[in-house]
Amino acid sequence: MKPATRLRQISPHLYGWASFHAHWKVDFNSYAVKTPDGIVFIDPIMPGPALLKKLRELGEPLGVFLTSASHERDADWFRKQFEVQVYAHEKAKPDCDIKLDVLVMDGEKVPGGLKAVCLPGSGAGETAYFTDLDGGILLLGDALLNPAKGGLALLPEQYCEDSKQARRSLDRLANLNYKVVTFAHGEPLTANAKRDVQQFLEGPKKKKKKS
Repeated sequence: MKPATRLRQISPHLYGWASFHAHWKVDFNSYAVKTPDGIVFIDPIMPGPALLKKLRELGEPLGVFLTSASHERDADWFRKQFEVQVYAHEKAKPDCDIKLDVLVMDGEKVPGGLKAVCLPGSGAGETAYFTDLDGGILLLGDALLNPAKGGLALLPEQYCEDSKQARRSLDRLANLNYKVVTFAHGEPLTANAKRDVQQFLEGPKKKKKKS
């Protein structure tokens, strides 16, 4: 996978970059949140030189957060470059190929004031991160996807640890107030994000009741 070259500002405190993965034929998305305390990186992939310079200019680095065991990507490189620690849910450790410095638990506050939200059933240690910045930003991994065609989608069953549990876990998102939601794969939603997510999640339930 080639180093990413473009940094885009998604909302006042949220930045993203991506690179196309030839084998999986999908963009791998990474994000940086500029908090009052400094910068946190979510599922980071390798940046090109110009993009790396821009990331350094955002502020003091605080840490790297992984949304699942399979999203270690270039976290180890970021750890060394920015001299920060790598955070992931405790259940990600057995399946992660790199060292995890800090194991987080559901509901725990991590550097930058973000909250870890455990979403079991998808990948090992699947965790979203939430911040009140910009009216609420929800950073998802693979628990929910936003492919280019067809709108929002659940992670395919063959990639889930427990697809039924994965679907139930997403009900927790109703308790969070957010205006922006990002995905490891797919474009972020920046307008009516919570409405769109909730309508998608409620759709299957309504169909089930009618049958």
